[in-house]
Amino acid sequence: MKARTKWIVPFLALLLILAGCQTVGGFDVNKALLGDLDVKSSESSTTLTLSAVPAVGIRAEDQEIVDLINSISLTLGSVKLQDNGNVSASGIVGYKQLKIPFSFYVDQANIVFTAEGAKQPFYFPIQGYEDTLGIEGLDQTKTLELSKLISQFVVKNLPNPGAITVASVSESVYGQQTSLTKLHTEITGEELPVLLKSFLRSISKDTEGFTALISGLYDYLYPLLEASGEDLNSLGFGEIPLDDKEGVVTVAHDAAKLAVDALLLVYDKQLESLYESTPELKTVLGKDTKLTVDLFVDSGFHVRKQNIDLNVALPASEDLPLQSINVKLVSETWNVNGPVTADPISTTGGIDFSSAQLTPGETLRSFEQGSAVYNLLKDDMGITSKSLMIAPDDDYYYPIVDNGTTYVPLRYIAEDLDATVEWDAANRAINVTDDVYGDLLVFKIGSAQAQIAGTTVKLPQPVFVDEYGDAYVPLRVLAQGLHATVEVDEDGYIWIDRP
Repeated sequence: MKARTKWIVPFLALLLILAGCQTVGGFDVNKALLGDLDVKSSESSTTLTLSAVPAVGIRAEDQEIVDLINSISLTLGSVKLQDNGNVSASGIVGYKQLKIPFSFYVDQANIVFTAEGAKQPFYFPIQGYEDTLGIEGLDQTKTLELSKLISQFVVKNLPNPGAITVASVSESVYGQQTSLTKLHTEITGEELPVLLKSFLRSISKDTEGFTALISGLYDYLYPLLEASGEDLNSLGFGEIPLDDKEGVVTVAHDAAKLAVDALLLVYDKQLESLYESTPELKTVLGKDTKLTVDLFVDSGFHVRKQNIDLNVALPASEDLPLQSINVKLVSETWNVNGPVTADPISTTGGIDFSSAQLTPGETLRSFEQGSAVYNLLKDDMGITSKSLMIAPDDDYYYPIVDNGTTYVPLRYIAEDLDATVEWDAANRAINVTDDVYGDLLVFKIGSAQAQIAGTTVKLPQPVFVDEYGDAYVPLRVLAQGLHATVEVDEDGYIWIDRP
């Protein structure tokens, strides 16, 4: 899929809720919603914010969650879509008191991402991803065509909501006053089931559009199936072979239409049954759930601004102590189909996400210590936190207790705490490197002393090897050397925790 397609679909998904085959005040709503599908290049900005309203009498710990939700925001200050499909963006993620600047870049070869404090970029190769997934024969042009076909089919058949108006306005877009058409609509949760039923009725009657959609899906999928090496005859529709496009499309259309018609017959009863079994839906799909959208469209039917406000009412619940949650999205688009060059990010020295398996320590070391991302990963997300449990009769770690000291197989515990374990044959020693702090622990076979981060520690007895070749060391010495604590509960279970 070309990069521009990835940007079109998410925004179009929001717009499709509005769509209708009817004109409003002489304004063609369909053209306004589909006009951006043909945009080759543009620049834009977007801001996304969340807002949660707490339930009455909320507990202090739940209020902390509400405050966290309300602190989340995303600002894309500069999004550049180049006519060759390359996309770049820079922005800021808001989280609690943090403001984290970031950038990313997508071309035909890679998705590249970096953030303030990162020592190197992170990237995911997309060139040749078909081979990685075992898929060949994917036509990029057909991907874009299919995306357009699906969008056109949905937009054509969705009904207009009850509240929709059109007006001529003058709005500032990227600092320039522009003559635009404002399309305003409001949809409540109560309307959604009715709109969905109308949509199903429309697609049931749209034989031409439904057939064209299935035909497009066939053109897209058949080459993939052909390249996969599957026996296409075994994948046919009854007596119709898969390479008989007309026959397959006809059968698929008839089956899909039959399914839609069957759903329409029981729609009202199923909806009533759903409300009875899940009464909370009456709140979510009630009058207090509301979507308000303002689209500002230019003379070329390109959306230049959009204000989307979605408020979802939530049922009273101890597990979800919120009255409602609100999502706001505001965006502007300029330089439509003009000269735009995306800002590349080099992958030189970067980390390949497709092959790298970063430990928590390696992830942290990819960012400057004390940077916003470093603190977020370590303190808020707790990526270094680890908990292990050893049962008294554990048959995995197989602990051995001798004179009140618990001994465990070094490799199992160390590796489960993300440490690196290496055998030093010359010294008959085992070197353990802590993942998070980089401390070196050295245990020598047959020695009653160990080196823990440069300090000599005396052991209750020498390091020994059992009959299976596993080296055993005192649990507390190993765990504490790897910055973990050890606790034993009243039932004899041992808990190893690393913060």
